[in-house]
Amino acid sequence: QHSLPKGSILMKRARAYLQRASNHRHTLRTLVTDLADTVPSASTMKILYQTASAHPPISIPIFHRLATDSKIAQSKFRQIRYRHDMYEFALLHAVQDSLRSTQISPDNAYAYVLAGECLAELRKLKESNEYYRRALEIDPDIMELYEMEGLMEKNRVSEEFMEVARASGFSGDTLRLALDVAV
Repeated sequence: QHSLPKGSILMKRARAYLQRASNHRHTLRTLVTDLADTVPSASTMKILYQTASAHPPISIPIFHRLATDSKIAQSKFRQIRYRHDMYEFALLHAVQDSLRSTQISPDNAYAYVLAGECLAELRKLKESNEYYRRALEIDPDIMELYEMEGLMEKNRVSEEFMEVARASGFSGDTLRLALDVAV
């Protein structure tokens, strides 16, 4: 009886978690777009305020409509939070399995590439590049197959962008959510 080595099984499971995360991310983007389409703009709110002020008899129906729309938006935001949590949960499991596969198969360059991919998705960009570099040390020919230099440069640029965003006042959850739904 022949069975797959544990490192290979962990790599397959990490890939499955990455795919699950990708599916959650797609749904998350759809939900965010839907929410953005339903939230009234500042100019719309100004017009509603002016209309309600100029015509007091219709101010109560306008207020009720805004209250109802607000409840709908809150519900959509809760769906977004849930889907984002599911996305991060899948990524964390992908990272865990991929890192474990590098421990079990320390000479498998593909395990290090997978760990680098998983860490990059989780926005652990410096760590991702460390795993990419280790993959190159193990198998220099892997550079062409995975375009490693491009992946590492993308991580470097993304890290710089995140530092600028943090300096501009974006923090933890807000920054992660914004980056996770960006195309």
